[in-house]
Amino acid sequence: MRKAVLGIAAAATVLAAWFAPDDDGVVVAPAAATPREAPASALAAAEAPAAAPTVDLHIHARVSDEELGDAFAKQSWGGQAAPSAPLKPAEARAAAPQAEAASGPPPLPFQYLGRYSDDGNTAYFFQVDGQNVIARPGEKINDSYRLERVSDGTLHVLYLPLNQPQTLVVGDAN
Repeated sequence: MRKAVLGIAAAATVLAAWFAPDDDGVVVAPAAATPREAPASALAAAEAPAAAPTVDLHIHARVSDEELGDAFAKQSWGGQAAPSAPLKPAEARAAAPQAEAASGPPPLPFQYLGRYSDDGNTAYFFQVDGQNVIARPGEKINDSYRLERVSDGTLHVLYLPLNQPQTLVVGDAN
């Protein structure tokens, strides 16, 4: 039954396309709106043929990625004056440690997933940038963080660029 309905629909589509009127290439201009009680001169102007619309095909030169700057750079509403020009990526990377030193380490960029303990050797699972990472005390979680130690359900993490400790409370083992 379904095949018959699809066949009839396909045949109807082919017939409609076959007997459709030819396109003469005529473009119809949009109708001009006229007020109800317009003076005769306004009606005469409305009936005059309208000028064909023009299209601006101005092409802009490609701007390099470095000239665009970083659209996802950290923004602040603080009292600091905005720079007169956006920083280039190399300049932004050079200025980042100075800005971080003034404000302290950023929030932890990873999520704690859990832990696994086997004969007293405990491994901790994190998710960093969509990837699962396993770390033990003394090992790096990513390029900027190292898991220092674990005590009383708290992970002690060191932010390496500024050598500043941070903590993450995860709770005691069950």
